[in-house]
Amino acid sequence: MRSLPLVATFLIATAASAQDPELAALHATLATLQSHAKETTIENSGARSELTVAKHQLRDWIEKRIGSLKDLQHTEALSSQINNKLKAVSVPGSGDDQNLLGSVGEVRFSSEAGFLIVTTGVGVLCQYDESAYAYKNENGRWQRIWESEQNDYSPKKYAPQYIVAVRVWQAWEGGHQAGPPFIMTLGNHWGCASSWHPVFYRVWRVDPSGSKLLIDDSEVAFLRTDTYIVGSMVQDRTTKNAPVDVLIEFTQRSIDAGVHSREAVRHLLIEGDRAHRVDPVALSPRDFVDEWLTRPWDESARWSASASLQQWHRKLHADWVGGEFSYPTMHCQTPDLWQVTFEPHNPKKNFEPEPEVNFLIRWSPPYHFAMVDVSDKAWTRCNQKDPEADAWRTLFNTQEWRW
Repeated sequence: MRSLPLVATFLIATAASAQDPELAALHATLATLQSHAKETTIENSGARSELTVAKHQLRDWIEKRIGSLKDLQHTEALSSQINNKLKAVSVPGSGDDQNLLGSVGEVRFSSEAGFLIVTTGVGVLCQYDESAYAYKNENGRWQRIWESEQNDYSPKKYAPQYIVAVRVWQAWEGGHQAGPPFIMTLGNHWGCASSWHPVFYRVWRVDPSGSKLLIDDSEVAFLRTDTYIVGSMVQDRTTKNAPVDVLIEFTQRSIDAGVHSREAVRHLLIEGDRAHRVDPVALSPRDFVDEWLTRPWDESARWSASASLQQWHRKLHADWVGGEFSYPTMHCQTPDLWQVTFEPHNPKKNFEPEPEVNFLIRWSPPYHFAMVDVSDKAWTRCNQKDPEADAWRTLFNTQEWRW
């Protein structure tokens, strides 16, 4: 008896989509995907070649509808029309609310710097695998100039994406576009049951020859609020040919087992085809020590006062670094110096504590840190307790306080 409502719903959806041949074709592809639901595993998320077919059928159908869009002031009405029509397309599931194969997500429209951004989603295990497209109005027609899709479903490469934001930076001069637009996507993988998942941040430059991916990185992050990752992209308008400034923030694992996580900052400047990391790399002395210990020496060397510190970095750096910071951080009698003390735990010896290590850090406002020295002995002139030094901070005033 329980199968009857599903059959009825299926027939209604089929009849509704049959009125539109393209929606009927999309519905048939979704049905094929749903028919393989029992083969779905965490490793493959249910992804197969038909998923790409469904993504493109959905995209192409939407592109025919946006032809009626005269300007970016009417995207809300168009979005409602499109999503209402798509309600009849999804194939009824098996009752497993974590398996979304055979369904489509809500289509989202937004405008960025005069470009139309369309975000779509096709169901996989525990989430919708989303794709994003950018359109530019040329001679009264919306032309697709950029897209972000995950279409390689091999186990080591496929990562379904939930797109948190799409940002566009376009320089203007004298009321006209000056230079190519840059497009950034921020997002994460949702998975099924954990608050720890990969986040991604990517930046493309788009010019007449096509789009070039300049930044493409992914790191494991912790969900502290309703958003895994925040970011911005700007350019100094007062400087000719200034680099594009990309700022990313998310929460990642701390080497201190007692605090669990810390705020991570990725600040990158794009010059030509190259993106390089610059300050700030952290927002507190302890977080700076965390970053210094866990990044490769070729990065940490740029934040070190002396090349001789490499021997300490080599001794302490590993695939897994963990232990406990001593509280609080100490402010030194020299105003711009702080001391952070860390007790490493040895994973090869059942995480037994090892002798404390002291880090002498120069902190210049607002968030410029440098490793001045490392020692197994504390500095006697660093004796002022400073519990506020390692308070939680953010570079984005839109973020709420995080627990």
